[in-house]
Amino acid sequence: MPFKSTMFIRRADRDDLDVIVEWMEDPDFQRFLYGDPARSPKQIREQIVGMLGRTSGQALPHGVYLIIDSDDGPLGLLSLQNISWRNRSCSIDLYMGKKDLRNSMAGALGFFRAMEYAFDELNLHRVSAFIYAFNTASWRLMEHSGAVRELVLKDHVTRDGELHDMYGYGFLRPQYEAMREQYAKRYENFTLEGMLETRRAIEAEKASEQPG
Repeated sequence: MPFKSTMFIRRADRDDLDVIVEWMEDPDFQRFLYGDPARSPKQIREQIVGMLGRTSGQALPHGVYLIIDSDDGPLGLLSLQNISWRNRSCSIDLYMGKKDLRNSMAGALGFFRAMEYAFDELNLHRVSAFIYAFNTASWRLMEHSGAVRELVLKDHVTRDGELHDMYGYGFLRPQYEAMREQYAKRYENFTLEGMLETRRAIEAEKASEQPG
C-alpha cells in the first residue's frame, strides 16, 4: 500500500505529548514556528499541555489541534485557530515533524488532509495562512494549490540575525474543490475518501481469505 495513501488526521491528545515536545525541541523545527520559539523543554511541555486541554469542553471551539498520523506513526502537527463559525473561516499552521518530509509529497498530502478537514469536516469557506518568506517549500505549495498571496509584512521576523518578510495567504472553497479534483485524477487514493475505500477493500479481501 503506497505511503501516501496511509496518512490521516486525528485529534491530538496527552499521549502525543512526548513526540510533540521532541519535535519542538529541534532547532530546525523551531525556525519555522510562528512567533517566538519556546525557550526550554519545560516551557514547551507546559505550552502543549495547555494547548491540548484548552477547548476540550467547548461544543464549538475556536481552536483545534490535530496530529497528522500514518501507519508509520505521527508525522506532523496541525493547528486551526481563530475559527469563526459565523464567517466560516479560520487560520492554519501546519508543521511536519521530520525534516525529510517537509519538501516531499508527504508535506503536500499533509496540507491536503488539513484542507479536507477544514472544508469537508468543518464546512468552512476560507482558510488563511501566514508563512515566512524563507519557508519557500510552504509558500510554493500554497501557490501551487491555488491560494492567493494577499499581503506581505516587510521585515516581520528575525531568524539567525536576519530580518525576513512574512506572506499572508487566502485559500477559498472553490480553490480547494479545484485542487481536490486535480489530485483525485492525478494520484490514486490521494483523497481521504479514496484512502478509506482502499482500506475497506483490503479488509474485505482479508476477511474473505479467512477459513470459514
